[in-house]
Amino acid sequence: MDKLKLTDKEIELIEAIRNFQKTKHNYSFDLEFYVRELFESILTEKED
Repeated sequence: MDKLKLTDKEIELIEAIRNFQKTKHNYSFDLEFYVRELFESILTEKED
């Protein structure tokens, strides 16, 4: 299986989601907002 090549934003999103999942007992609205905003920016950015 070939390895996927991820952009810096995609790596940042994965790390943010992992951090968000770790906060389930100490919920962070700010982190959730950051994850959603990052995801939305990846969806709307134009490919080169």
